[in-house]
Amino acid sequence: MIQMIAKKLRVVLVSTLLLVPSFVQASEIEAIINLYNQAASGDEAKVETVYQQLENLIEAEGPQPLTMVYLGGTETLKGRDAWMPWNKMKYVEQGLAKIDKGLDMLDANPLSLADQRVISGIHEYYLAQAISASTFTLLPDMFNYFERGYDIYLSLLEQPEFAKEPFAATAWIYGFAVQAAIRADDMPQARSWLAQMQQQDANHPQTLKAIDLVNQG
Repeated sequence: MIQMIAKKLRVVLVSTLLLVPSFVQASEIEAIINLYNQAASGDEAKVETVYQQLENLIEAEGPQPLTMVYLGGTETLKGRDAWMPWNKMKYVEQGLAKIDKGLDMLDANPLSLADQRVISGIHEYYLAQAISASTFTLLPDMFNYFERGYDIYLSLLEQPEFAKEPFAATAWIYGFAVQAAIRADDMPQARSWLAQMQQQDANHPQTLKAIDLVNQG
């Protein structure tokens, strides 16, 4: 059973960021995110490099919500790549705790959109929430993080300002949210989010994928 969970966990962590679009890297954190995406795509050799770079960045500028979320995400990648099942569990749980800390910091230190950086095409607090939600909702049930992740989606996608972000940068977020809604047996919400995707770009690959998921659901 543990081996099956470990295998499923690897698939989840490899797929979580595969659909995050690539943008021209314009800052240190974006360069690290680019490496993180490669690590999440299966390049195990980059995991420790990303982790060290994030730690160095946090030491230099202090902990920030986005960097803490990515540090936690990188630690879950360590869990993905660990040989022993108990190490997989340990790293994932430690990573989730860091993501939680990043989200707590976000709640405790709200910033207006004007004061936030635009990272990977969207405002950094939105990105932090989206990465957290996708990680939480794709994990196996045993981690008990699905509901927390789904609540993040429900809150994030109902914000009028989020809807104004470029769809090229947010399509993957809507796609994972639809997938989470289906997993939650919340088909009305899945169809609502799909309708928003169709309104913004009916032919986007993420929209077409979401249509298939809803039809199958």
